[in-house]
Amino acid sequence: MPAEDLSPLRIGVLMTLVALGFAAVVGVIAVIDAGNVASAIGVGLGTAATIFLAGATIACALACLLRGRVEILALAAVAAAGLAVDLFVLGIWLEIDDDTYGKIAAIAFVWTFFGLIGLGLALAVQARETLGRVLYIGALAATVVAGLILTWLIATTGGSITPTSAVGIESITDESLLRPLAVSLVLLAALWFGALAASRLERSSV
Repeated sequence: MPAEDLSPLRIGVLMTLVALGFAAVVGVIAVIDAGNVASAIGVGLGTAATIFLAGATIACALACLLRGRVEILALAAVAAAGLAVDLFVLGIWLEIDDDTYGKIAAIAFVWTFFGLIGLGLALAVQARETLGRVLYIGALAATVVAGLILTWLIATTGGSITPTSAVGIESITDESLLRPLAVSLVLLAALWFGALAASRLERSSV
């Protein structure tokens, strides 16, 4: 494919196909390689649910790329979602029980989740007036702040985090960040729906 044809949308689609293709192949191998029928069903359902959850972020990202909105954030979200899914299925298949690997997978899922929230807002809101733009930018800023805090907490936590579970967390090194995290999540929720409401008001007045 010529370099000039590699638009952000094409890049996003290629990233999606590669990531999900890898997840599909490894997921099928993991199901076939499962020790018994019960574990095979569990692996299959877990893999499918993970792909659907990450797929929601990917769908929003591709929609943003198609509309030319927040393209850099959309590509980053596709990368995070693809990485999260691939690390998950690979961890199940190879039964990886490594703390660093688990933390990377958990961080990828964090940004997949916040990517879904941010890109969903970018699709739902087309702020033109001052109020709508302020609320929209504030919601995106709160999304980034919450994601960064969670990333730091996961990276510095004690205990063992596996790719499939965060139950192994034993201690949070920087508990002082829990309050700012809660504040950012509250602001994110309020600003998200506030921006949506302001956008609808702007549309009704056009």
